[in-house]
Amino acid sequence: MLLFLPDTLDRDDKQKLTGLYEKYSKRMFSAANAILKNEYEAEDAVHNAFVSVAKMLHRINDKDEDAMCGYLFTVVKNEAYMILRKRRNDLPFEDSEELIGSDGKDIEVEAHGRDAYNYAVKIITEMDDTYRGPLYLTVVMGYSEKEAAKMLKRPESTVRTQISRAKKMVADKLKEAGYGT
Repeated sequence: MLLFLPDTLDRDDKQKLTGLYEKYSKRMFSAANAILKNEYEAEDAVHNAFVSVAKMLHRINDKDEDAMCGYLFTVVKNEAYMILRKRRNDLPFEDSEELIGSDGKDIEVEAHGRDAYNYAVKIITEMDDTYRGPLYLTVVMGYSEKEAAKMLKRPESTVRTQISRAKKMVADKLKEAGYGT
């Protein structure tokens, strides 16, 4: 529950923020915890995300549920990655070999992977809602195609086609940018 709401918010904004928290905080926590693998840090990521959201509340379009949900999860994932980077930067030098993956990848390879990931996120956020919604619900949120179709009030076959096209768009743009093979 939100115990601290900034004094700069008016009553309507406080209600809006509380509603967003009640509706999305558990799923946001799950997304952050999947990245951080630490419940306390995931709670921090959700808290930090809502502080950021409170600052931008006037810009959030609560009429477009897909865009709002996408925005909230982008913010919490970014907060989780910032916490993860801080955790890695706080490692003593002798523990820095943990930055090399167990498969032997070096930092350059991992950085290239992060760049590709960030570019893919940019592609998806700029994608038309028709494709972004189904892709986000199934790939990021883990809903089945059937559940996504029900949530979006679209036929399941349509959602399946939209997901396929969205994945192809992302893959093609990544390949054009030199991230694909």
